[in-house]
Amino acid sequence: MVVGGVVKMEKVSELFVQTIEITMPTQLGFHLRVIARFVRCVRRFRSVIRVRKGKVTADGKNVLGLLLLAAAWKSKIHIEAEGEDAEQAIASIQDFFQMEKT
Repeated sequence: MVVGGVVKMEKVSELFVQTIEITMPTQLGFHLRVIARFVRCVRRFRSVIRVRKGKVTADGKNVLGLLLLAAAWKSKIHIEAEGEDAEQAIASIQDFFQMEKT
């Protein structure tokens, strides 16, 4: 099962943008407990975190917005970090989903 995908980085003015595609590793999907841990993980960063599934995009630091994604097991979500610590944020997110897989 693929957890991490292609990580892209581009410089937009003085901010960096990194994106990653994740295949949801947990059998229960992106449920409340996983989302709460995810939000705790990404709130440590100053970057803006956006999570997209299909046409729906949510603030990665907002529990209710992430619940609206209804990301089921094995669904693909795209995560974007924009800011000066975007690279560290994406690395932390990738580690988060690796740990959730186990």
